[in-house]
Amino acid sequence: MLKTLPLTFLQQVLEQTLLEEHIKNNHFFGGQNQIALHSFYEQLKTDKEVERFKETVNEIIDQQNRTGLIGNGVLSSPENPTITNLYTSTIIPFTWVCSIRTTLGNRDQMIETLQNLIEKLKGRKCDVAQLECEDDSGRKIAKLFKVGTLGQIDGTPRTKSGDYIGGVSYNQDLTTRINSLLSSLSSKGITTALSYGDYFYFTKTAAYGLRPILCVARYQQNPDTHNNEFVQVEDDGTYDNIVFPPEQEPSDLGYDRFKLSMSFDSFRIDEPRTLNAEEYCEISFGGSATLCNDNVYLGNDLIKVGVQKNKILADINITFQSATTYYLEPLEMPNGLNANTQINQLISNNFKQNTHTDGTAGVLQYSFILDKSFDILTQWFNYSRFGAYGITENDICPNLIYNVSEIWSSWGNVEKHTMLCKITESIDIENTESDVLTIGVTFQIQGENN
Repeated sequence: MLKTLPLTFLQQVLEQTLLEEHIKNNHFFGGQNQIALHSFYEQLKTDKEVERFKETVNEIIDQQNRTGLIGNGVLSSPENPTITNLYTSTIIPFTWVCSIRTTLGNRDQMIETLQNLIEKLKGRKCDVAQLECEDDSGRKIAKLFKVGTLGQIDGTPRTKSGDYIGGVSYNQDLTTRINSLLSSLSSKGITTALSYGDYFYFTKTAAYGLRPILCVARYQQNPDTHNNEFVQVEDDGTYDNIVFPPEQEPSDLGYDRFKLSMSFDSFRIDEPRTLNAEEYCEISFGGSATLCNDNVYLGNDLIKVGVQKNKILADINITFQSATTYYLEPLEMPNGLNANTQINQLISNNFKQNTHTDGTAGVLQYSFILDKSFDILTQWFNYSRFGAYGITENDICPNLIYNVSEIWSSWGNVEKHTMLCKITESIDIENTESDVLTIGVTFQIQGENN
């Protein structure tokens, strides 16, 4: 159940991503001391919260604050978010706008920061935890935190620092359990390569009936054994590269899992104006987002489509032993399953027809942007456009069988599905209104035997 507003999830994702990127490269702005985003939807229940909110408003108006903010931002939703009319799932699509005020001297660096933010979030979804915590007065409040998605990275899918990897029982050895989780990922197409200092988020199942808690495990050397192992770490101020979840008190353990998928519009920069004897400008951008609970499939849960040439069917089959696997990002991915049925009719069924299915034809359709960095896309383009084909690993043949793999990832759960496929229909090339060429490929799922 949601305990805060959908826009707050977006705010958390933007703020946390800015902080993570600032930690990696301090050329980018990030963190509460440099960029503050405000949604103006905070729930104000105490006099202290009201006073703090008034200070926030004054800081945005006057561009004066104690921390020397480089950017002051305001998030808003132009329209009321709609809630999909289902009682079993939470699905909330909404639009949003963000406006950030900065000095003219920081404008270009702020644009770089925001461009990098969009590069890290566009075409992806984020797994967001809604944690149960307590404030200073002991009142239960909801806090949000973003965790990384396994395999959601450019190129070959692999683990990275900040990924969520699964659950660990309170009485399990942490290193043994995490190594077991990482080993199982290899069979699902996720490469694991650990470096000293890498960290992962995991769920620690609590004892005595308490709810699970979100924790951090760091890969480091044991000073006694000199072996590398995973150690649960707390935010004690010594781990500068880790973004820690909000602290959860033992009496309030637990969190709910949600997912947020985002798209972005481009920037707009207003004309500079003078405020308090300094020149400022506003950088505005926005987009749309969909918030849902973790049991709902999102299109961006499909993190990779792997395509590899397998064999060519001929009088003597040609098999490719070490063909390259290309990991592609689809724009669209519809599919269908056609069942071939035979009808039989019995008088005893009173005119009701029975059917027998003697075959199925599964179809996978993908559309891709024509990107020259992927050889397979160039080969499909030449095959479709000019009829170019051959029988080597660098060619396309009408009777070529592919290994097509789909990797789905969400909240530490990775699913890999590999199918033998063949292109059975036309390869369509279209020129969009934005003058970008797209290529549509239709695969039919094949059986093992020929």
